[in-house]
Amino acid sequence: MSGSGDSLLAEQTGIGDWDFGDFPYGLEPLAMPAAGHSRATGATPPATLSCDRDLTLLQLRFLADGRPLDLPESTQERSADQLFWFRWITGHQVTFLIWHLMGRLIEQAGPQQEPEPAAFARLEAYAYGYCAMLLYTGSCPLDLYQDLIRPRMFLQHRSFSGAWASDYAPVRGLFRGRGLARGSTPQAARLARAVETNKVIHDGIAARLVPGGKSLLQQAMLGPAVRPSERTALLYDNFFMTLRAPVDEDAITSQLLRRLRAVALDVAANGLYPLGLGGGELPEELRRAEVTACEERVGLTLHEVGAACVADPLPYP
Repeated sequence: MSGSGDSLLAEQTGIGDWDFGDFPYGLEPLAMPAAGHSRATGATPPATLSCDRDLTLLQLRFLADGRPLDLPESTQERSADQLFWFRWITGHQVTFLIWHLMGRLIEQAGPQQEPEPAAFARLEAYAYGYCAMLLYTGSCPLDLYQDLIRPRMFLQHRSFSGAWASDYAPVRGLFRGRGLARGSTPQAARLARAVETNKVIHDGIAARLVPGGKSLLQQAMLGPAVRPSERTALLYDNFFMTLRAPVDEDAITSQLLRRLRAVALDVAANGLYPLGLGGGELPEELRRAEVTACEERVGLTLHEVGAACVADPLPYP
């Protein structure tokens, strides 16, 4: 399908309509169950917006194909600060949801057995989804990161650190090359490659954006050590507009799909690097073939993550 057929499908399915937040590149709070050092702040989960799963997957697939799409002017009119702040917050929220779903799969497998091949495929899709979110959140030019994002994290806490992310706890071992990534099956080998690619991207973005390779936590090492705790988890969640309460599978899936669609629409309208990367030559890690492959298929990855979260959902206690 092409030309007028594309335009008709876009009109019929509302692909170009922004429906996240109160305006294009607006933010939404995320509701997540307690994890790691975090604690639920209320017995009643906050209301979350639902979405049509089949329609959203169709829209994600259409946006991933890179077809010409007439998007509303409101989607294309934005300041750089607004766009990259949206990417920083929403991209991290997508990451938290991906970590949560991966943790559920790892928990279901148990310590002494490997998941079924279908579950391995979902883990691989999620791992590459995390790669895509690293690229997406790290897509801002160096000067904008230094002037907008890093100072706000510093104001939240002088030692602000990704180590405080509660949802990372269940997948920490996997992304450090342990557990399921060390299996002997072809599925485990593919997952291990995704994990290694994730590390390469993480290291490359850190080298590009963080001066001297020192995080806020490392810069504050001369002061008292700030270890992850319930307090730091709350500070971290607050920064990324994340609430903790009992949340069921439907709410997790809907929140993820809504964010995937908003991210896909953003990338379709602006590209992965709207202002270029700036700041001189890219670090060696970000010039590797596997990273370039991840950049080229970000849209497809978003669709694959969406399909993975919809297919064969795990039961929630």
